[in-house]
Parts: sequence; C-alpha cells; structure tokens
Amino acid sequence: MRRRRQPAMSIVKRTTTWLAVTVAAATTATVVGASPSSAATVPTSVTATSPVGYAYFNADTQVLSIHDSRADGYGIAVINYRYDLANVGPYYGWNREGNGTTTYYYLHMPYLGEIKFRVCAEQDGVVLNFDCSVNVFGYAGGEI
Repeated sequence: MRRRRQPAMSIVKRTTTWLAVTVAAATTATVVGASPSSAATVPTSVTATSPVGYAYFNADTQVLSIHDSRADGYGIAVINYRYDLANVGPYYGWNREGNGTTTYYYLHMPYLGEIKFRVCAEQDGVVLNFDCSVNVFGYAGGEI
C-alpha cells in the first residue's frame, strides 16, 4: 500500500505552526529567566514595616530613615546589605531614642546601587527576630 502524498499547503501549515510554538517557548523561557535584580532599571524608594516600627529608603537622597512607632521599651534595628560595596554586609542601623522618633543614615551610594534591608525590634543591641519585617530592595538615584 502506498502512502498518499500530502498537499504542499499542509506541509507549510505544519511548519509554520511548529515555528510559532518554538518562538513562543523561547520567549517565555527568556521572560521567566529574568531575575528581580535585572528587572530594576530605575531608582526605587522602599519601606519595610514591622509591628514595632518602619524603615524608609529614599532613592533620591539615599537616606535610610528608621522610625520607632511603639512605646514598648524596644528599639528598632535595621539589618541591611549593600551590593555596591565589596563587603555586602550585614550592616546595622539603630534607633534607640524611643517611641515617635526617627534616626537618619546617609548612605552615599552610586547610581542604581542596590540595598536590601529588614526592620526588627532590638533590646540592648540584640536583634529580636520574632518581630521582623520581610526583606525589601531599593535602588539609589543619582550619586550625591
């Protein structure tokens, strides 16, 4: 029994469909493979919030503000990592001034320098990990 020969149009449709599926798969793999660090192309200000206080990184001024918002006897610690430095960290910022106060750290970072940080309660220099925020990422604006 001989196989029937398929018309040329059927081969073109099959080849075009196969090519479209291959291109779609390659595009999806490229998009999925992008990391969060490569996705940031602009300066980004960010806030980390916990039950005891918050920290705010201002991308334009490159200032890390640490605010204590609870009269509980604990201070606020910010654990941060600076990816623009040879030693990325951890580095610590403190606010031990009490409820309603804010402490400022001037960071002098290059353009798009990355910082990752979280906020925790602290007592006598010991970070209390039970009251921490999630890690957040910020990217510095123009160099100051």
